[in-house]
Amino acid sequence: MKSKTSKSSKVYTVEAYNKKHKNELPQIVGEKVILDIIPDSNEFYELYLEWISNEDLKRKLGEEGTKYTWEEIKEMHDEWKKDFKNMTFCILNKETKEPLGDINLFDSEEFNGLPEISIMIGKNSGKGFGTEASQLLLNFAFKELKLKEIYLSVYKDNLPAVGLYKKLGFETYGEIKDEGGREEYLMKITKK
Repeated sequence: MKSKTSKSSKVYTVEAYNKKHKNELPQIVGEKVILDIIPDSNEFYELYLEWISNEDLKRKLGEEGTKYTWEEIKEMHDEWKKDFKNMTFCILNKETKEPLGDINLFDSEEFNGLPEISIMIGKNSGKGFGTEASQLLLNFAFKELKLKEIYLSVYKDNLPAVGLYKKLGFETYGEIKDEGGREEYLMKITKK
């Protein structure tokens, strides 16, 4: 008589996927956007520096008071590209191929090694690009990476981001305060 084996309780991670695929990111194509590798170009790093220097965007990201140099931006992206626990995609306008921001999925220390998603739209926010980019990455994460749930933290006063995450199906399961006392929601979405 054959014995039945129990289902695997394997925890799926970004790192496991990246090791299997030699840390090569796929291109993910939607109706309005393309998720692709971060361009290794001076033009992209200059554009990213422009985005990350915007005071309103810095507040939404909790980066107030932080100043980056072009070299630091390039170094940060180089580290992300080498990190097996991180997938960072450039969000491109499908029609113009113009970079709009970035989106990443990573095994987060904040969530005990479980996957976390974050997005930054540096240009043309409010036009549905962030929504589609997020949907594309979530679909990829659940179907290809076989993730069971994905987490995030978002500042309560970042209303556009909170609205986006709720629209995508994320649910709030807790609240915390950052080091400066600013309130954040802890949210997660499970594979449905």
